[in-house]
Amino acid sequence: MKPLKDVLCSAMMAVQFVSAVFMTELISCKSSALALLYTILTAGIWTVLLLSESRGEVLLKWLLSVPLCYPVLLYFWHTHYAVRALNRALPGYGRQSAGGAFAGSMFVVLLTALCAIGLTAALARPQEPKPRQEAVRLGIGAGYTALVAIAIVMLEQQFPAYEMLISSV
Repeated sequence: MKPLKDVLCSAMMAVQFVSAVFMTELISCKSSALALLYTILTAGIWTVLLLSESRGEVLLKWLLSVPLCYPVLLYFWHTHYAVRALNRALPGYGRQSAGGAFAGSMFVVLLTALCAIGLTAALARPQEPKPRQEAVRLGIGAGYTALVAIAIVMLEQQFPAYEMLISSV
């Protein structure tokens, strides 16, 4: 049961991390403050999922989450999420500019730094194995991951078609 829980936590961490990269870009088009709040919330829940009873388990969850990020990233690449999201938020925008990419990368750097702090905190303070606390952590992580996934899919259905964007450029 424990290895399955670790894989599940790692999968949720991967979905949250990669999704945050794309969602903060979209949210920042409307509000930098909301994008910052979303980044902090994501890193916090990512850390909650990382908490474990031993340092080895923390490292295992983190190491498992790294390759699991790739399939999530493939979804965003395959659907051209970034370009379509920008054109939904800013109609007629086209492709992202170098300045926009630089500004968006600041949120990625912040997310990575916050997650690194979370990893360090989880490694520094292993948790006692309390089933109730673990169930709450998994519930929070699963609920947040489900909300993020639902929001991503619902937004993606509202984005303009990629082919339409390419033909207009």
